[in-house]
Amino acid sequence: MSGEKRPYSVIWSAAVFVILEIAAILMLSRTSSLQDIWISRASHRVHASIWGGGEKIRNYFTLGQLNKTLAQENFELSSMVREYSERDLSYRENHLYDSNVGNFRLVPASIVKASRNSQHNYIVLNKGSEDGIKPQTGIITTNGIVGVVNAVGKRYSYGLTLMNAKVNVSARIGKTGLVGALEWDGRHSNGALMKGLPLHYTVAPGDTVWTSGFSTVFPPDIPIGITGRIRQVDGSTNEVSVELFQDFSALRYVIITENLDRGEIAEIEKEGQK
Repeated sequence: MSGEKRPYSVIWSAAVFVILEIAAILMLSRTSSLQDIWISRASHRVHASIWGGGEKIRNYFTLGQLNKTLAQENFELSSMVREYSERDLSYRENHLYDSNVGNFRLVPASIVKASRNSQHNYIVLNKGSEDGIKPQTGIITTNGIVGVVNAVGKRYSYGLTLMNAKVNVSARIGKTGLVGALEWDGRHSNGALMKGLPLHYTVAPGDTVWTSGFSTVFPPDIPIGITGRIRQVDGSTNEVSVELFQDFSALRYVIITENLDRGEIAEIEKEGQK
């Protein structure tokens, strides 16, 4: 009996196997679209990785050429800037303030050398005796006082700036106010002091300081700066801090001021002192 049952069990097992295979094929056919999506995503990731790596390699090998191109463009831009700067300088020197104002002759100049880091700062200008420049003439800008011409050569002149312990300027607080000597405070590029002011004069912070006109070096009523802190010195005089309008760290162009009446004024002073 047991021998007769074996063929049926084999047939039954084969039938079950076939049924399972058919079921597997049906399941596979139904999920093929999902597999396709997975395979497509994986393929895209691989392609993206390969493409990105290729781009990095190409960028690496073209970086040198790109740097050369940028360097050439920078050189051309720098050349253009220099050309426009030279044109601007030429225009300023030929047209700006090349005239007389009152009894002062105004001559534009540019700075070729400057000192800003000591107690005795100076500038060298590109105008000299061939341009009619003389010692003891003023140096100004549209922003205020710069200094005084101290020595003159044929084509260049040497000036002491207000940032110099040897320079002081006759200044007035307000258009009709107190007159005193203004000098650098020795610390700040835009700081100055008016010392020795009488105690009975009232000085308000924020007043404008002007050139007094009591000098043969500078024209009158040039704005210099703004008054700030006021303090007593030894209980006998006032000292007023002044914030200068002129920024000495950005100087490039200046104006030389020559008093055309200076010689006559000097002569009359000599006569009066006899």
